[in-house]
Amino acid sequence: MAELLVEADLTGVDSHGCHLLAMYARRLGSGDIRADVDVAIDRDDGSTVWLDAGLGLGQLAGMRAVDLAIERSAVHGVATIAVREATHLGALGAYTRRVAEAGRICLCFQNGPTIVPPFGGVTALFSTNPISYAVPTAEEPTIVYDIATTAVAGNKVLLAKKRGDATIPAGWANDERGRPTTDAAAASVWNLQWFGGHKGYGLGLLVELLGGVLAGSSYGRTEHTVSELRGRDRVAKGFSVIALDPERFVGREEFRRRTDELIRDIRSSERAEGVARVWLPGEPEHHRRIERERDGIPLDHPLVEELELLAADHGGPPLLG
Repeated sequence: MAELLVEADLTGVDSHGCHLLAMYARRLGSGDIRADVDVAIDRDDGSTVWLDAGLGLGQLAGMRAVDLAIERSAVHGVATIAVREATHLGALGAYTRRVAEAGRICLCFQNGPTIVPPFGGVTALFSTNPISYAVPTAEEPTIVYDIATTAVAGNKVLLAKKRGDATIPAGWANDERGRPTTDAAAASVWNLQWFGGHKGYGLGLLVELLGGVLAGSSYGRTEHTVSELRGRDRVAKGFSVIALDPERFVGREEFRRRTDELIRDIRSSERAEGVARVWLPGEPEHHRRIERERDGIPLDHPLVEELELLAADHGGPPLLG
C-alpha cells in the first residue's frame, strides 16, 4: 500500500498519494476498513474470477485482481476480474500500468460512495466513478489514462481545502445547494460536476454498472448496498479489471511496435498555435516521475504537519527528525 501511495506522489497524482494516509488510518481505526481479512474467491471460471475483498484495504484487493488478470489473460487471451466489498483503491493508473507492463491491454472501473447526482438531478447516486486504461509500448512510455468521470476527483477539492486555497477552477464543483462555485471553502465534495456534462455522466453510469452492479457490490441508492454503512459514510466499493492479450491478435511484440508508431505519428502532428507539445496519456506523469525520483517529492506544509501528528499518534519517530 505504501508503494502505491508513493507511486502516486512520484507521478504527480498528489490527490491520491500520502495525502490519503490519514484517511486510511482513521478508517482502519474505526473499523470501516478491516485489517484482518483476506481477499477471497467467490467464483472462479478460468477467464472470469469474482473476488470478495471483505472491506479490507483496497490496494491489497487491487493487486490481487491485477495478478489474476495477468495470469488468466495469458491462458485465455482475455480475463475479467470483478471485486465486491473493496475499499478505496487509490489511483487506478497504478494497477492498469502494471498489467500493461506485463504486455496486456487493461481497463479498470471502480464505483463508490454516493456523492454525485445524475446529470440533471440533485439526489446523489454515484461516486466520481473513475476509469483507467493502459496500453503496452516498446520504446515509448506506457500509455496510461486515468480519470474521474466527474470533472475532477473529489480528493482534488479536499486537497485544495487542506492547502487553504481561496479558489478552485470553474467547472469542478457546486456548493451544498447545487450552485456552481469557484470558492474552495464553499465547494462541496458531495456535489461534483460531470466532465463534459452528459458525456461524463454516461461513462460514469458504465462504471457504476461494471464496478457495482456486475461485481455484486454497492451501487446507486444506499438501500441497495451490501455493506452496513450507508450514504456518504459508505466506503465499500466494487471494481472490475479487464485484461486483453495482444498475442491472440497481432502478437505482443508487434502490437508494441505498432503502438509506438502510432505514438510517434501523434507526437509529430502539426501543433496548433501556442501549443509547445502534443502529449499522450501518461506522458506528463512519466516525466514528473523522472523529476521527482531525481529531486524528491515536494510536500505541502499542512500535509507534513498532518503526517507528523499521525506518526506521533502511532508511536513513530518525527518524519523530519
